[in-house]
Amino acid sequence: MSSQDDKDNELQRREQELQARERAIRLRELEAEINQPLLYQTQKHQKPESSVKQRYGKLIKVGQFLTIVIAVVVAIRIATTLAFVIMVGAVAWVAYKLFFQRDRAKP
Repeated sequence: MSSQDDKDNELQRREQELQARERAIRLRELEAEINQPLLYQTQKHQKPESSVKQRYGKLIKVGQFLTIVIAVVVAIRIATTLAFVIMVGAVAWVAYKLFFQRDRAKP
């Protein structure tokens, strides 16, 4: 019996030693994480553009925007005119079919 108890005690002692080593390793890892210096992403310093360049850039963007707005307005005007012409043409064609083409088929 004592040999069995000795084996159990030896296993428990080894297990405790192993757990203690694992705890010590984990503590060292945590300390290393805490003491590790923080790394920040850096950028090269760029000189700010002059105010003249900034204004010129803004003026170009405003010009592009106004050009797009004018193009859209012109496209809408052309589309409405074309739609009006198509509708008038359709009404004229229906009127022609109703009033003039029937009269010629009767004699």
